[in-house]
Amino acid sequence: MKITFILPTAAIGGGVRVVFEYANRLIERGHKVKIIYPGKLFPKINFFWRLEAILRQIKYFFVYRVLNQSEASWFPLKAQVLRTPSLEERYIPDADIVVATANETADWVNKLPSRCGRKFYFIQGYETWSRDKEKVLKTYRMPMNKIVISSWLKQMVKKENQDNIYGPIINGVNFKQFYNKNKRFNRNKRILIMYSPLKIKGFADGLKAFNFVKKKHPEVKLVIFSAYPKNQEIPGFVEFHFRPSPNKLRELYATSDIFVSPSWQEGCQLPPMEAMACKTAVVATNVGGIPDYTIPGKTALVVPPKKPKLLAKAILELIEDDNKLKKISLAGYKHIRNFSWEKATKKLEKIFFKELKNA
Repeated sequence: MKITFILPTAAIGGGVRVVFEYANRLIERGHKVKIIYPGKLFPKINFFWRLEAILRQIKYFFVYRVLNQSEASWFPLKAQVLRTPSLEERYIPDADIVVATANETADWVNKLPSRCGRKFYFIQGYETWSRDKEKVLKTYRMPMNKIVISSWLKQMVKKENQDNIYGPIINGVNFKQFYNKNKRFNRNKRILIMYSPLKIKGFADGLKAFNFVKKKHPEVKLVIFSAYPKNQEIPGFVEFHFRPSPNKLRELYATSDIFVSPSWQEGCQLPPMEAMACKTAVVATNVGGIPDYTIPGKTALVVPPKKPKLLAKAILELIEDDNKLKKISLAGYKHIRNFSWEKATKKLEKIFFKELKNA
């Protein structure tokens, strides 16, 4: 089966990593996968763009294929990446399956001819941060096969269009990357949180919650990692890690006692899953994939979004009760083992085959 994934122009973040995880495993299962990464979604094509596209393909052949290296240096990607000037039809290869991976790309995939493959829309979030709400909702009504990654997203899409909705296929965890063979709990607890400038990620709430906790337990340490450089939103007293390597990220999870996910809105967030795989207790808001991959009160402590005092209360429960902290950590680890990329890939592959058979 030939599969083409279409990335948005701003190809960075967890959503892209999800696509890469699927691409690698689909290749391992014998499929041919290409990833299209457009320079612009609404470009003015010129000679220099065409020349760059040609040079990138030469680079792909001699570097990434001959030397077996990945263009995505932060991820061991096995798929061919095609850097194109735009998502116009002429730049999209023939395939059996073509997948839009973000709302901006859905418009383009919806217009592609049949030679590009059976059309799928892989919905990873309610992406109103990138486009107007109505334009996002309009993409849900497009006549493509839709795959969602969480139960709440399925309900969102159903409100607009109930046809051909598959899933949810809950994201997986790469257990070769995220693990902890010897969990140790710190006397002075370490709390880990991810920073993002997107308001919906709730970082400000997480920081408020930590400040509440610190008033009662001044010995507690805050550790932050981010794909974005440190700025004025991040206090000077924290331990900050900018773009940690995969090994460093695993170390941060493994050496922390509690991971806090304070988001207001998500698709199916990866960090809490990865923290659980590293035997770190999770305190999270009840959004995105949290209802799908946690059991509140047993495998994680779960609170409503936009309630920093409730986040703080949950953190304090774990800090002040070592037995509960260890119990949540171990239960979370055991439960998250049910969510692997291998299982998720088999589900995705089954959907692709079903639609090809019905074509």
